Amino acid sequence: MQRAGFLAAAPLLAATAAAAVAQTPGIPIRVGATPNDGFAEAYYGHDAGIFAKAGFADELTSFSNGAQVSTGVASGAIDVGISSVITLANATLRGLPFVYIAAGGLWATNAPTLALCVAADSPIRTAKDLEGKTVSVSGIKDITHLATIAYLGNNGADITKINIIEMPFSEAGAALKRGAIAAGIISEPSFTVAMDAGQIRVMTHPFDVIGKNYMVGGWFTTLDWYRKNTATAKRFAAAMYDTARWANANHDKSAVILQKYTKIDSAVMGKMVRATYAEALTPAMIEGTLQLALREKFIDRPVPAIDMIAH
Repeated sequence: MQRAGFLAAAPLLAATAAAAVAQTPGIPIRVGATPNDGFAEAYYGHDAGIFAKAGFADELTSFSNGAQVSTGVASGAIDVGISSVITLANATLRGLPFVYIAAGGLWATNAPTLALCVAADSPIRTAKDLEGKTVSVSGIKDITHLATIAYLGNNGADITKINIIEMPFSEAGAALKRGAIAAGIISEPSFTVAMDAGQIRVMTHPFDVIGKNYMVGGWFTTLDWYRKNTATAKRFAAAMYDTARWANANHDKSAVILQKYTKIDSAVMGKMVRATYAEALTPAMIEGTLQLALREKFIDRPVPAIDMIAH
């Protein structure tokens, strides 16, 4: 998205975001998050008092997706937000110098929060079986799309014979059951909902194509804001890693906070696989995604991982 596209969308933020009241006096910082577990650390830091303990008077704003968060940061409506590597890499290539200041949610192969699923009674077993059929991902040119086509191509399928469409996780289970799609990416908590309803079975975990442990989304700002507020940015990163350690060790307490913001049923919350959060950020945590994105033409030229991290 060009800079003008980001800024033109700024007036829509009031209609698509709900801001919380700032906490007790401290260092002001405006933070944007999305209400799903992998991108939800800011809710935990806010409600558990970790940000306040770090000296922040944080104003937390909820957005529907990472693209809206990026718009908010680019327009100056918020200072820091969370988004995926591909979104930020493309923004950087188009003249919007964003930098990560802290890592967020991780893909951890031993605690998978997302899968490529088929209907419970589907005969589909292999990637090649999906030729001539429709597969859903959460967003075209996002990481779910990237991982899916890489898995399919790596396992012998002709990608040109597969119809890839965009569909919300929450709709994919029912679409599989009625035969509207042959396979679909489903993430928690929608995965647990669909599994409990007997709608699906797991075909594979396509995110393993990228790696076994890497960053899916991270906390970022503009390079200009970082340079003007370096001490604040570093303090925020430290508070976010304190939040990560707390959330990784306190699933029961973080579940109460997550339910407040997402309205997920408590029964589902108790069964779903919870996100794992990073406690540090290195170039290696985003390099694999960038390399695969370049190979699959999700970005049109290389973006060095080190250039996406504030230093």
